[in-house]
Amino acid sequence: MTRVISKLMTAGLTVILLTGLAAPALAQADTTTDTVTTTKQAKGESAIKISAVETPYAYFSTTSGIKRLSTLTGWPESLTVDQLKDDDYMQKLQASHPENDADTMDSIRQQMLLMAENLPNFNLQKSYIANMLDEAGIESSDTTADSSANNMVISIYMTLWEAMMSVAHSAGIMDQAAMSQYYQNTVIPDLKQLNAPDAVITLYDPTDFSDEFFQKLITSVFDPAYKNLTTNFSALADLSPEEFLKINLAESVNEQKKLMLTPLIDFTTKLPDGSYKLKGIVLSEFTFISTGLPAEVTPTPTPTPTPAKAQPVTVRYVDEQGKTLAPDQLLTGELGASYHSDALDIPNYTLTKTPANATGTFTSDAQTVTYVYAKPALQTGSAAATVDPVAPKGTVIYATKKIGLYRTATFSKKQVKRWYAKKSRTNRPMFVVTGYAKSKNGVKRYHVKDVNHHSKTAGKTGYVTTKRAYTAPVYYAKKHAKITVINPAGVNGYAKQNLTQKRAHYRQGQVLKVKRIVRHNLTTRFVLTNGRYVTANKQLVQAGKVQMPKQIKTKHAINRYTTANLTRKNRHIAKHTTLKVTGWAYSNANNFNKRDTLRYHVAGGYITANKHLVRVVK
Repeated sequence: MTRVISKLMTAGLTVILLTGLAAPALAQADTTTDTVTTTKQAKGESAIKISAVETPYAYFSTTSGIKRLSTLTGWPESLTVDQLKDDDYMQKLQASHPENDADTMDSIRQQMLLMAENLPNFNLQKSYIANMLDEAGIESSDTTADSSANNMVISIYMTLWEAMMSVAHSAGIMDQAAMSQYYQNTVIPDLKQLNAPDAVITLYDPTDFSDEFFQKLITSVFDPAYKNLTTNFSALADLSPEEFLKINLAESVNEQKKLMLTPLIDFTTKLPDGSYKLKGIVLSEFTFISTGLPAEVTPTPTPTPTPAKAQPVTVRYVDEQGKTLAPDQLLTGELGASYHSDALDIPNYTLTKTPANATGTFTSDAQTVTYVYAKPALQTGSAAATVDPVAPKGTVIYATKKIGLYRTATFSKKQVKRWYAKKSRTNRPMFVVTGYAKSKNGVKRYHVKDVNHHSKTAGKTGYVTTKRAYTAPVYYAKKHAKITVINPAGVNGYAKQNLTQKRAHYRQGQVLKVKRIVRHNLTTRFVLTNGRYVTANKQLVQAGKVQMPKQIKTKHAINRYTTANLTRKNRHIAKHTTLKVTGWAYSNANNFNKRDTLRYHVAGGYITANKHLVRVVK
């Protein structure tokens, strides 16, 4: 459930019942929705604190019993939130198990942190599905919850079937005819039982595929499904083809569906200090893979043993005279478990001494960790440092120059996960700030998640600079007298601050007068002089009046194209032709490996804006 539930917590969900997929709605879609939505606890219920998270696993059932399949090899069964936040600890853990993919480990680490932080915000007495429906504004009755769960497990069913067919083909057990027979006898009845739409049922039916298309299906769909499944659960790769083909698709998704309909509180275990441990089953996309479990039997989760008693660790923050500068913090955990304490940023003081026992393990004796601070000498003139303002956690930022996404907060070429090219305003890469960290030299970094949903980079996590010369908030913070719509698709005006009840559409290039700016959750809205609300997203609107050409004349013969990437030529335009410009866009909108180039939108398509080829008339 990890992909959908993490999206649920970071962005809010829209339930698409035709496909059963859950899609996040972030800043790029701000003409119709908000950036971050949080479902609160039901009235009268108190939030819980998640202090530990089990590493992801799934249940694998055979006739000999139920086993746990771990996603990562060699990781502890659970990690504390403090450990997950400790870059040094996590780097050592990852280095000690190089057999795990580095990007996968980093992604799972961030998912565990997001779950720990955001799960308590939901109604834990309701199931994951019910929370998702509530988030989408749909009444979560038993009928709608069951139907939505059906829709969601359909895609899981298809993935398991694709992996099975990959194994059957590579082992020479099934040819196309045999797969077609299996599909007719097993898959179609199962999908109908799940009330799958006819379009889904016929999508991968191999019966009428040509030989060429069937081979492409094997290499581009079936084989990647198997690779993904065995990458996440390496133990499945050890199964023989015959054993793998015994996977019971219907039982697997029925058990998964039951977990989706289970109250979220059942996925937590209360610890002696009053906080909770989150079960790793909720972090796995595949929560149940069955080869021998009888129908209607729900597995009993592995009981958490009662830990031995451990004494707490008291963390103190004092000046050089022993005066308390900040309230003490009390760390608790299981006997033998690791603890990690943090220094605080205390105004007008600098840390002078980091204690040797800043990290350690809980013992049967009480321990004290003391951080010592002193007032620094006053700096003036050029010696005073200028600190860039930092965007709040949960808000969206974008890159204004070429930047790197790094694996750690200490930047180096070896730690670069990928580069993002400098892009024009409407195409700048966006990130949600999910946390903060500091480099070895104390330089603050954002921990972010890539939210460019139409790009191949979507979902990547890592660290980026906090310098305002490179990254900036996507939303305006101050009122401007006028704004210009720059989004090629325009923006909508709404009656409500949450951008509902559409009242108008404003085209690209239209200048709007602003009365004031208001905040909505972690975003802002401009209120126009006519009382309507529009987005304050800098990728969609720009402060002031933006001047763009209204008419151009060709200096040379050029072509007109269907897309802003100048592909699919649809007309040849002669030299000295005058054209009316109706808008503009930039190439490579979702490709962050390349910079982008301005194009003019004219009747029928797009043309170059190269000054050597066209001349602005007015």
